[in-house]
Formats: sequence, C-alpha cells, structure tokens
Amino acid sequence: MSDIPQVPTELDIQASLIAEANGRRRQMLLTAFGPIIEAALQDDAVIEIMVNPDGRLWIERVGEGRVDMDVLLQPAESERIIRLVAAHMRGEVHEGAPIVSAELPHTGERFEGILPPVAKAPCFAIRKPASKIYGLIDYVEAQILSPLQAKALSEAVVDRQNIIVVGGTSSGKTTLVNALLSEVASTGDRVIILEDTRELQ
Repeated sequence: MSDIPQVPTELDIQASLIAEANGRRRQMLLTAFGPIIEAALQDDAVIEIMVNPDGRLWIERVGEGRVDMDVLLQPAESERIIRLVAAHMRGEVHEGAPIVSAELPHTGERFEGILPPVAKAPCFAIRKPASKIYGLIDYVEAQILSPLQAKALSEAVVDRQNIIVVGGTSSGKTTLVNALLSEVASTGDRVIILEDTRELQ
C-alpha cells in the first residue's frame, strides 16, 4: 500500500490562514507592548498589567499586589496599543467611541483601553486568565472561608440557590465564581454562561 499524501481541504486552508493571521496580529501587539509588558504577559505570577493616564506602568503579581514598574509610556504609545487592539477586533476607537473591550488573540487576556474624553490620556489594563482554578477547599485551606461557610456555599450551588458575587476591581470575584462553578461540575448539571467578555472557566 503506497502512502498517498493528504490534500488539505478548503476548511483546513482557511483555518491555517486564520491561525497565521492571528499569529501576525499577536506578534504586532507584542511588539507594540514592548519588552516589559511582553515579559509580564509571559510571567505566570502576573495577573494584571495597567497603564494609567499618567503613563505609569503597574503590574499586579499573585501574593505581591500592585508594583510600580518605574516605566513611563508616552500617550502616543498607549494610544497605538489601544488602536491595534481595536483593529484586531475589527473595530474602531475614536473620540465618539473611546472605549475598547477585547480579548487578546491566542491566550485570551482581557483588554480594556480608554481614550480621551473618557480619560485624561490613553490608558489600558490587561487582565490575564487564571492559570489555576481554586475550589472552595482551597479557600478553606487558605483560611479565607471557614469549613462551615464553604459547606453553605456548596449546598447553595447544589440546591440551585441564587448567589450574588460583588466587589471592587481585583477583589477576587472571578476566582470565587470559578470555585462555585467547580462545585456545579460535581452535580452533572448543564450550565450556560453568558458573559460580555470571557472570564469564567
């Protein structure tokens, strides 16, 4: 029996072209971000990267909180990054539509970019997806929840009770909801999640 080479289908070719284009877009973004932001995106300990309207770069690491990187981005650099992300989403960003909410290609980081007049100067935040999903047991082991509180939350999930999770930026809402969703996984129930920007796992 002879080896007959597989001829790629039209779908294979389209998928390959899309992957190639996404790879180029990702590389353009990484180049625009610069070496410090690119390194932070590849660092598993980093959970958020922020550039404030004053141009200062801040990085939040697990267990360390926010750290000023002593780096100043010029407004034109921040604006270029925001415009590149908008272009990736095939969208526009300008004075009449100054906010960009997007997911970066390949690795799924959440991006929020803001231009004037909403902010004094261009600024953005990049939130990385969780590298680890914590369960309620992890909250107990870290003494964030008591065993009784974890049991009450688990029972509320099993009993299909409504649970509202609220809090400020970087307060752990997504991490807690992911822990609750891991409880749903043990029930065998089918779950539909509606999000404007993908966060839950």
